[in-house]
Amino acid sequence: MRRAIRFAVLLATAQLAHAGIIIVQEVDQVTPAEGKMQMTMKISGEHARVDVGDQFSSIVDLSTNTVTSLLHAQKLAMELPKGVFEAAKKRASTQAAKPDLKPTGKKETINGYACEEYTGTLQGLAVTYWVTKDVPNQKEILAQMSQLSGGADPFKGALASGADFPGFPIRTVVKSPQMGSSTMTILSIKNADLPDSTFAIPSDYKSMAVPQMPSPGGSPGH
Repeated sequence: MRRAIRFAVLLATAQLAHAGIIIVQEVDQVTPAEGKMQMTMKISGEHARVDVGDQFSSIVDLSTNTVTSLLHAQKLAMELPKGVFEAAKKRASTQAAKPDLKPTGKKETINGYACEEYTGTLQGLAVTYWVTKDVPNQKEILAQMSQLSGGADPFKGALASGADFPGFPIRTVVKSPQMGSSTMTILSIKNADLPDSTFAIPSDYKSMAVPQMPSPGGSPGH
């Protein structure tokens, strides 16, 4: 009897979990203001969650075109207006372009991955990618990440054509005259079964609408 109950519990748990990917990366802003933070991305199908440290999270649901920001200290959940997210997705898909990349011949091992350096431009910005061929299921992971354009895609649509990208970007450096320099480095990539609760808003969080900015010459929403 106990064995049957244990099996039923395990079966129910398995049905509530879905195959996904967990990517941990470090973001280092060099200029104009120095700062370093760690981001954890959890992706499964049309759902994604991005945790920035332990203070802030963003939940993306592509099936409903919604993005919800979680402020953990205040226990607040703020959903972006759908129009904002849809406009961001449209803008990202319009701006997405294959980076003009060329190999430099430099090689380096980063966090256990053998990488090769590529440099070029993307949307007018100077970019450097250290890419590897050693990530299992690379094309599938790139395809999932590219869906996050406009929501939580840290590569700003650069991976939209993953089949043409020279490898998986373990380190990405973006330089802008206005925003300075930022470096994103992948610390770890792993497959994992992610329960539905990963992408759910905690029941004790208070929902709060994000104030809409008034359009020029009119009231909010007009």
